[in-house]
Amino acid sequence: MDASQANSSINNEDSQTPTPSHKPSKINLAYDVLMVILILVNLFLLMVEYVLNAKFGWTTDLMGMLDMSSSAQVSFKETISDTNSFFTLFLIIELTIRWIIAIVQKHYHRWFFFPFVHWYEVLGCLPILRPLRLLRVAIIAYRLYLLGYPILPRSWIRKGQFYYELVLEELSDRIVIRVIDGISSELKQSNTHHMLIDKIIEKHKPLLIKALLELLEKNLPAAINQNQALISQYVAGAVERSLQNTPELQQILNLMPVVGHLLSQRLEAIGARLGENLALELIHPLTELPNPLYAEVAKRVGNLHVHTLELESLIDSIVIEALQVIRDQVAIQQWKTIDTR
Repeated sequence: MDASQANSSINNEDSQTPTPSHKPSKINLAYDVLMVILILVNLFLLMVEYVLNAKFGWTTDLMGMLDMSSSAQVSFKETISDTNSFFTLFLIIELTIRWIIAIVQKHYHRWFFFPFVHWYEVLGCLPILRPLRLLRVAIIAYRLYLLGYPILPRSWIRKGQFYYELVLEELSDRIVIRVIDGISSELKQSNTHHMLIDKIIEKHKPLLIKALLELLEKNLPAAINQNQALISQYVAGAVERSLQNTPELQQILNLMPVVGHLLSQRLEAIGARLGENLALELIHPLTELPNPLYAEVAKRVGNLHVHTLELESLIDSIVIEALQVIRDQVAIQQWKTIDTR
């Protein structure tokens, strides 16, 4: 079998996710299956070697039942050990060939990326970490499963995916929660974050002013129109009360015993009408868009000084509460909702 054909199948384990629309050749599939079988045989022999070297009592009894002499037992152990050493040498050579092919065919951006991408295979060549070879079996099996050639039961695949997601979620959640707790503690114990908030506000001040202007133009004219009658009534009442509370006008009206009272009532009615008209004249420019007054108000609010006790307390409360909401959401164990049946 050509080495490049073998590499084209195995090297894709992490460079890209295979899909059923890119099925490999039969030779590549056969190579994958052969590697799975060889690694499983190797792992079985490693387990046998471990059991023999552990010198369990039942292994000695088994050797006795098989009528194996001491020299035969030693020879059997050496054969198992040599076979495992051969497998290790074979995997090192196979990994080296694939690395060379990856360099020639430029599968990665840099030539030294290959051992980092295939870290589980590199570490699996070490005697103490040989069980990692099982990870390669799982990866090849999962890739074949995605290609439509399941060599493992679907339930096993689902279980494997479930526990992978479980471990990944728990690790990432613990890290995120620890970071959030650290940030919350820093916010409560230090005031240095106020400088960061100032920088953020200063950077986004144009957007803040624009957002305030949009809010004013969208809500204030509608609110004024909805309360137009109430505003007119208030202004009319104010003008009427002003006429009633003007001493000079009341003195002049009191000089006219007959018509003074009638004039007073007529002036109050005129004042009320005048107030209503005045209110309408004031409301009209406030409801026109675009309105330079709104732009000025938004600019003034956007340039407010944030170094006040009330604003700092408000910002701290919002930030800490937001972090707590994120923490509570991260703490939810999503894997408990996954059905693995």
